[in-house]
Amino acid sequence: MNNEQYIMEHILIMRDIEEVMEVEGKTIVFETNRIDNIENIRDTVSENNRLFCVKLRLNQEITSIVFKEEWQNIPLVFYPTGLGNVRDLIGALPLIRKPNIKFFLDGGKEQNYEAVQILSSLGVHSGILINENADWEKLTDLMYYALCGKVPHAPIEPFQYLYDIYNRNTIADYDAVFFNDTDVFECFTTKDTKNHPLPPPKEGNAWQEFCYEASPCAACEGWRICLGKYAALEDKTECRNFTGKWLNLIENIKFKEPTG
Repeated sequence: MNNEQYIMEHILIMRDIEEVMEVEGKTIVFETNRIDNIENIRDTVSENNRLFCVKLRLNQEITSIVFKEEWQNIPLVFYPTGLGNVRDLIGALPLIRKPNIKFFLDGGKEQNYEAVQILSSLGVHSGILINENADWEKLTDLMYYALCGKVPHAPIEPFQYLYDIYNRNTIADYDAVFFNDTDVFECFTTKDTKNHPLPPPKEGNAWQEFCYEASPCAACEGWRICLGKYAALEDKTECRNFTGKWLNLIENIKFKEPTG
């Protein structure tokens, strides 16, 4: 599940285990809220396809999850509600400080910024989901920690992903790290999407519409890494400031001229 994989493959997102058995030779993200079904999903998907990861949306904190040794070779991406009590996490560290496990927390919850930093400092791959409810100041602090922190720590997404793929000659879209880039992920129609609808596919490069319509977003300094993700915000001052700093930081770290 390294960052290069996201841009090299076309991947199906599925939720129905019976439909998985009807396809062959595909790479699959299986999305579920059933933590007790992980091994069965792995076995079923792997029979005729390749498992990219199991994506788990859970209504519980990380410290309330009972992690298993049997999961150590299964790629897992958890979307929990939060971290929980840090002291309760220590015993689980040998099982979650693995390259096959990631945790993504909601950026709309203030406590999750510190939680992601704690996870990273403990060697656990994690990320913050950036949305319209983000705390832009805390997000900026987390970005600097992720990319400039001198103390060893695990990657923090989407900062690490964007740094890895960034190229001065192209746009850089970090939607893929959260499975939202429909140029990479295809939402396979399932029998039950009523309660948990999958995102619709993009029609062409939807971000181009911002340029055609002369949107203020297209004139933003951070446009090349945002592509209008926060266009619905009435006041775009903070997101513009954040993405501009993010772009400049990547440029300075990745392409700075050596001194001396």
